[in-house]
Amino acid sequence: MANPDISPRRPGPIQSIRDFVDSLAGRLLGLTVIAVLVGEALVFAGALAGFHEQWLRERMNLAQIAALALEVSPDLEIAESLEYELLTNAEVQRAALQRAGERVLLLEDPNVAPTEPLITYDYTQAGEARPFWWAVESFFAPPGRVLRVLARPRFESGEFIEIVLNEAPLKRAMTEFAQQFLLASTWILIAAAALIYFMLTLAFVGPMHDLTRAIERFRDKPEDVSIAFPRSSRGDEIGRAQRAAADMAEQVRNALRQNERLAALGGAVARIGHDLRNMLSTAQLVADRLKNSEDEEVRRLLPRLERTIDRAAGLASSTLKYGRADEKAPELERVDVALAAEDAASDALGGFEGVSYRGDIEPRLACVADAEHLNRILVNLMRNAAQAMANHDRTDKTILVRAVREEGRCEIDVIDHGPGVRENLRARLFEPFVSAAPEAGGTGLGLAIARELTRAMGGELELTRTGAEGTTFRITLTAA
Repeated sequence: MANPDISPRRPGPIQSIRDFVDSLAGRLLGLTVIAVLVGEALVFAGALAGFHEQWLRERMNLAQIAALALEVSPDLEIAESLEYELLTNAEVQRAALQRAGERVLLLEDPNVAPTEPLITYDYTQAGEARPFWWAVESFFAPPGRVLRVLARPRFESGEFIEIVLNEAPLKRAMTEFAQQFLLASTWILIAAAALIYFMLTLAFVGPMHDLTRAIERFRDKPEDVSIAFPRSSRGDEIGRAQRAAADMAEQVRNALRQNERLAALGGAVARIGHDLRNMLSTAQLVADRLKNSEDEEVRRLLPRLERTIDRAAGLASSTLKYGRADEKAPELERVDVALAAEDAASDALGGFEGVSYRGDIEPRLACVADAEHLNRILVNLMRNAAQAMANHDRTDKTILVRAVREEGRCEIDVIDHGPGVRENLRARLFEPFVSAAPEAGGTGLGLAIARELTRAMGGELELTRTGAEGTTFRITLTAA
């Protein structure tokens, strides 16, 4: 009994989170959060250092104001009571002024015992980075420390003013400042991060998401014309990728339509070729009967008829063979180039009077190839070369095969002394059914097949030279 519940399961929350983390949007969010946290840490560190220095300077200013107030007080008894109150308000234990090389004690709390050692913060000689480290040290310092702070006086002349104070009020003030700063800055940075994230998503992640979805759908159904690729006028890489993907989809669809038509045409050609071969077999039987004819004109025209029938049969057979996609994959092995060239010459040059073979091959040269495929390639090239020279009056009818090892490649040149390839055929020479010597009965498939076999072995076949002095084809394979 079939299971009634066949609906696809939705991914769970954990899988959804993993998918989001692995997506471009998730990674962008992670980078935004990291950038925001790093920015907040840098801003907070600078603000904390500024608050630390400002708090200490305010205590110095309060201590100096208290000392000036005592100096103008005419009543000593009021001054003593006022001194304690001013020290309490300034939150310092002692204040002194260095003036003309002499240290003058301005205020001192008699109820506080001297504390040793003192932690000294000297702002008169501090660089740009030192106050920052002092702030960090105070924020994380253990309780109970006493600070000695030196700075330039603000309200009167002197070399420096010195105060001694307990660090505990400073730590409390820094803690409150940190809490308020982090609360306010967190909300600000969250808003900024959200704005940055949504702007980047709108400008980059969204278009890339649409492009990715279109590519995935096109991969599954390339023939579906309802799958539209976004084509924007953006000048950046995303816009170029969108336009390139749209052009690629259009080209692939055109190629698919063309392949469908070629497949249908190939089926029709196969059926026609099958029937044509049967007709040509009948014509061959009739031609054989005509050999016994007493008519002189019939016997004179009979050889031409037989050649025409043979060429037509060969063309039909070659066409059907080329149209089949059953070419076996190459079995790559070490192949001796000299032996392969000699075997191919013996197979290709039979029946060509006056055409000879000569090899100029680097000793012990071997390539990585399929021996059978390489033989077919060389036989094809040598037979073409022999036909080119046999049909023309040439004194030198030698096919030269030159092979050398060049930077890890095996380069095999097949050189003839024929009349060369006509200029209007050179660009299309390796296309199917394009023959350089149609008068010799060629089907125009030999070079196309040879190039396919060469490329299947990871190499290349190309026309490197042609002209009145002859033609050179080069096979490039990996050297063994």
